[in-house]
Amino acid sequence: MSSNLTRAFVVVVAIALILIAVTLGIKVVLPATASSSGSPQLATAAYNSFQVAVNESGSVVPASVENLNFAVGGTIASIGVNVGQRVSMGTTLATLQNGAAMSAVAQAEANLSAAQAKLSAAQNPLTPAESTSLETVLSNSEQVLSQTVASVQQTASIDAQNVQSDETALQSVQSEFNSANCSSSANSSSTLCQSYSTQMDQDQRQLTLDQERSQSDAAAGSLRESEAQGQVNAAQAALSAASTPNPSLISEAQAQVNSANGALQQAQSRLVEYSLTSPVKGIVLSINGQVGENVTGAPTATQTLPGTTTPLSSVAPNVAVSQLPFIVIGQPSRLVVGFSFPSANIGQVQVGQKVLITSQSVSQLNLSGKIMAISGAPINVSGVPSYFATVAMDSSKGLSWGMSVGVSVLVSKVTSVLAIPISAVFTVGGVPRVNVWNGKSAVETTVTLGAQGLTLVQVTSGLAKGQQVELASNQGFAQAGLP
Repeated sequence: MSSNLTRAFVVVVAIALILIAVTLGIKVVLPATASSSGSPQLATAAYNSFQVAVNESGSVVPASVENLNFAVGGTIASIGVNVGQRVSMGTTLATLQNGAAMSAVAQAEANLSAAQAKLSAAQNPLTPAESTSLETVLSNSEQVLSQTVASVQQTASIDAQNVQSDETALQSVQSEFNSANCSSSANSSSTLCQSYSTQMDQDQRQLTLDQERSQSDAAAGSLRESEAQGQVNAAQAALSAASTPNPSLISEAQAQVNSANGALQQAQSRLVEYSLTSPVKGIVLSINGQVGENVTGAPTATQTLPGTTTPLSSVAPNVAVSQLPFIVIGQPSRLVVGFSFPSANIGQVQVGQKVLITSQSVSQLNLSGKIMAISGAPINVSGVPSYFATVAMDSSKGLSWGMSVGVSVLVSKVTSVLAIPISAVFTVGGVPRVNVWNGKSAVETTVTLGAQGLTLVQVTSGLAKGQQVELASNQGFAQAGLP
């Protein structure tokens, strides 16, 4: 066995195991005499058949656990749960000091705001004031053009009226000249005809002047309109050029926004890593740290019970591990029993063997199961090379995680061998001994043992059939049972 059974444990489990043995058809060596005041309780060495068992102690643990660590290293700021507490999925279990991470998020947010402002400026290059100023220039230019066109049209209209008036006056004098028959040589020298001729010359000169003035005004007006239209065109071009986004600048600004947004998401994800949340609904099985301690954030590197995700430390605290998970969350809907046994017994303990489970604290506990997995290599437990095994229970009624139980692996059966109760054996310096009763007193005797069962152990030398031995309750030794 991995450790000596205490007398109290032997006495408690013996009753339960005797019942088991009877059920299995094992002949039990009963005490030769009932215990009475001052009288030793004895058992007689006799030939018996019994089920051989490897007896160890084990622990009840969940078959499925979550081994949790922070994603980053840092100093523990808070632990919000206790061992044994039930938690829901998403429950915050603990946090790290995150001042630097929060500052990084704030800086990333500021950088994103600046990049977004630059993109907006690239997409809308004119400020409201600049846009208003350019629009005012355009409006004024358009107003000047309108006024110029109106002025030119008015001048053209006046010039046309003057030419028309000149032409009418000339035609009137011409008509009178013709009526007076001034074109004949006889009348051409008359005073009246001379007066008509002079008036006609004056009207013709005035018509010519007004026609020339009309042409000149038309040319000047066209130039004025062209200049005014040019100012309008220039104002429109200036407004269009100033308000048209530069694709190159927009592309550059958009790239900066994308980069800043990615940096913000990364900073926010980093901040989340400073909180540890439960990925499942379960019970907190262990917390390996306290507020103010530093954690590395390294991945969990711990050995587990074969066939489960439960750390070996839950079964054997003395197992050396490179790193314990910071928090272990168990899902106790399915319980198993884990135990270790010396490497010397590896030939006896095999997957599929039947196992009986008893408990010192629960006297009526009597459950069965089978070994579901065994570790592939020995592991040092308190300096002793040992294997670990996991028992799948037929029923977990009466079990709770963390409970210590007795584990008996039924490995074979022996027939007609000299046997005594296990509780009659004690060790001195690792050597098994019994107290042989000679009728008056007990004589300490060294024995050699063979196969061990649930309650009986084979004696291969040191005792003969019919000899009586004291049971543990009368031996007065601190340790009893097999090593």
